[in-house]
Amino acid sequence: MRKLNPKYVQLVADAVIPLAGILFWDWGLYFILLFYFLDMIASEVITHLKSKKTIEFSGIGQKLRTSYGFQSAIFLSITLLAVHAAMYFIDPAINFKTEIFAFWTYEELGIQQGYVFTPLVAFGAYQQYKMSFFMIGQFQKVTQNEIWNPHIKAYLVIIGAAGIAIGLAQVVDIPEMVYVLLIVVASTTYQLLFNK
Repeated sequence: MRKLNPKYVQLVADAVIPLAGILFWDWGLYFILLFYFLDMIASEVITHLKSKKTIEFSGIGQKLRTSYGFQSAIFLSITLLAVHAAMYFIDPAINFKTEIFAFWTYEELGIQQGYVFTPLVAFGAYQQYKMSFFMIGQFQKVTQNEIWNPHIKAYLVIIGAAGIAIGLAQVVDIPEMVYVLLIVVASTTYQLLFNK
């Protein structure tokens, strides 16, 4: 029996959860985006860990790591602001504070998911780092550019998509389900093509 590739298992899970949320659990677009934000923040931390481990092994690239790390933090902030701006244009009546509270306190099986899901995302990201970067010795082969460039490009893609969403929201009313489908397809495609 062939062993399942963890990357593809993760891709399927990343696609199924938001789709099930909007179809069966009455989650809204922003609720689903909050899941993506957690994943984005976990990815930011893991990218810093990858960069640090590579430097520990090679002994070079600390200045580059500092520069990239700063750029990445700035792009993460801009990405979060751009997505929030897009969400506001899509739904001007949205109350972000209320939505974040609803996300954090959402209960499934009597357990508030914020307290369960956040550690699970962190644990999953760390496990993926260990299996696909640390254990196979990837840190011995990659450069700082190879670690950071795809990570920062992903932010640029999301910022561009948020800009397109803002523009579309000015001229046409698109159902949230369509936005979720577009996000899932775009995220899956990007990961398949660029996250080797």
